[in-house]
Amino acid sequence: MQTSTPLRVVRAVPPARRFVVASDRNSRNKRRTKNGQFCARASARDAENDDDARDTFTADNNNDINNTNATTKRRSVVFGTAAAAMMAAFAEETSAYEDEKTVPAHQTEEMPPVVYKDYVDYDRGFTMRVPRDWQMDTPNGVLEREFHPRSEYGGRRCTVIVTPVGKVESGASGGALPKLRDLEKDEYKSAEKLGKTRANEFAPLDGATGGAKAATFLVNSEEKEDGALYFYEWRSQAMLNFHFWEVAVLGPGSKGSGRKLGRRDVVSVKCQMPEDGMTKGDIEIFETITQSLKLLPLEENNVSDEF
Repeated sequence: MQTSTPLRVVRAVPPARRFVVASDRNSRNKRRTKNGQFCARASARDAENDDDARDTFTADNNNDINNTNATTKRRSVVFGTAAAAMMAAFAEETSAYEDEKTVPAHQTEEMPPVVYKDYVDYDRGFTMRVPRDWQMDTPNGVLEREFHPRSEYGGRRCTVIVTPVGKVESGASGGALPKLRDLEKDEYKSAEKLGKTRANEFAPLDGATGGAKAATFLVNSEEKEDGALYFYEWRSQAMLNFHFWEVAVLGPGSKGSGRKLGRRDVVSVKCQMPEDGMTKGDIEIFETITQSLKLLPLEENNVSDEF
């Protein structure tokens, strides 16, 4: 009995099919090659475009920098010119201000004879003399009067200050009417003490000077009319030095019930001006004003106030 051998089935690819497959493979390889070349060319073009863009950006950036530098230079020139003009105007204005403040008109011209008038306060019971052409202001109400030349502020001026002190009994003075030394405060015990107190209120008495520091110094002090009037002269030293002339007296008090109850006032006159440009004529005016302060006789206290 013969044994049959299994047959193997071999699928043969037709030659045409093999050619087609090979052709497909060649086409794919060609496409890959072409795509690779295309990508290479695209990459080259992108690189060229990047270079062009970078060059363009660099050129634009350089132009912007140049334009910015030019603008900055123009602004610097404009600002520099404006600053120079402002500094020149400020220097001119400061010079004019200093000339106006330190050399008033009355110091650059020959002063005419000073004509005085009497200022009488019947309500507080005192009188004094002031230049006729000076102006009177009331900066702090009825208890203060300020006299100064017209259109001159911060320069020459005299201020009348009324300070109520209440009932005062005659004591150390021994007279019929109480005086400043009869007040309880130690500062009224003498003209020297009162002058030092007033100066120290403005700036430290005999203090250090220099830079922004200010100090005051007592120049002179005296008492007149048996201690009824205290005169004291002092000065301040700082960036702008001032000179002060003051006089104080114990007044009869406000007219009416205040006087009946013995309530009195301290009447003081404070004159001042900058020392820079101070003339003998100015000193004479302030001494005349302070020396003229007087209390009214009791019989005149019923006359109506003329102011």
